[in-house]
Amino acid sequence: MLTPAGRAKVANAIGTGQKINLTKFAVGDGLILPDAQGLSSERFRGLINSSKTLDESPSMLEIVGVVPSTEGGFYVREAAFYTEDDVAFAIVKYPETYKPNIADNASAELGIKAVIDVVQASAVNLKVDPSMVYATQEHVSNEINKFMGLLSLDGGAFSDSYPNTTSLDGGTL
Repeated sequence: MLTPAGRAKVANAIGTGQKINLTKFAVGDGLILPDAQGLSSERFRGLINSSKTLDESPSMLEIVGVVPSTEGGFYVREAAFYTEDDVAFAIVKYPETYKPNIADNASAELGIKAVIDVVQASAVNLKVDPSMVYATQEHVSNEINKFMGLLSLDGGAFSDSYPNTTSLDGGTL
């Protein structure tokens, strides 16, 4: 849900043409109240990993944040996305998930993905720090499919630029 401040920022952005810059996300182990202005019990805050406008619905934004493997030892029940001035823009109820830490002899990254209806997605800029971007399974799959498409154009044959070179042991490369 958009917070009251988030709704005000969207109305202002539509009226003035100025974009909202979302830069951070946070997770917490509290419960979301109907009039929440932010997380009730924040446990981790980091930079947004990726974002996109959904093709089938241009008012919907898909935003992803990743809690790194070095953070943990708590339950995640809530998540929030923040503007560059640290105002909570949207809050998301998250299925209760334990985020282990290294002391638990377990370590894992936790991806937090939310789809938020912002009425007019063009009013929102999502700023992503490129040094903190993780490849999603969908992105890797798309890139592999592009590569496989290029191979199929060549009949699937692998070729090198030196087809008639002999190796040191006399065999053919």
